[in-house]
Amino acid sequence: MAKNRVDVAIDGQIITLLSEDTEEYLQALAEYIDKKLTEVKSAKSGRPISDSLRTMHIAANIADDYFKTLHSKQNLEELNKSYVKEMEHMQEENLLLMDRIHDLQAQLTLAMEQFKTELATMSNENNYLEEKVANYEELKSEVAELISYKQDLEEQLRQAKNELDEYISTFDDKPEEKKERLNVVSFSKY
Repeated sequence: MAKNRVDVAIDGQIITLLSEDTEEYLQALAEYIDKKLTEVKSAKSGRPISDSLRTMHIAANIADDYFKTLHSKQNLEELNKSYVKEMEHMQEENLLLMDRIHDLQAQLTLAMEQFKTELATMSNENNYLEEKVANYEELKSEVAELISYKQDLEEQLRQAKNELDEYISTFDDKPEEKKERLNVVSFSKY
C-alpha cells in the first residue's frame, strides 16, 4: 500500500507525517498530541520546565491514556467473552425450548386428533340417544293412548256389567225365566 504524506500542526509547528493511515486519522493523532502538549503547558508547577521534561510529561500522559485504553479494551474483551458465553448458553436454552415446543405441539396435535375422534364418537352416541328418546316419546304417546283406550274399555265394561246386573235383577223374581234368557244370551271375550 502506498504511504500517505500528511502535514500536521503540533505546538504551532508544521510536521510532515508519512504513513499508510488516512489523512483524517493522522490529523486526529496530531490534534491529540497537541492537546496533551497544551495540558502540560497549562499545568501550574511554579517552576520552569525544560523541553525534555515537558516531552517526558507528554509521553507519560499519552502512556497513561494508552494503558487506560488498553485496560478498558481488556475489560471489554472479558465482558464480550462473558456475553458470548451467555449468548451460547441462551442459544442452547433456545434449542432446548424449541425442542420442548416441538414436543408440545406434537402432543397438542395428538390431543386434538383424539378430541376430534371422541367428539365424533360422542356425536354419534348423541344422535343414537336422540333417536331413542324420540322412539321413547312415541312409545310413551302410544302407551298413553293404550291406557286411555283401556280406561274407555273398562268404562264400557262397567256399564255393560251394570246393565247386565240390572237385567239379571229383573229376573230375581222369576228364576225360570232367568235361566231361559241366560241360555239365549252369549258373551264374547275381547
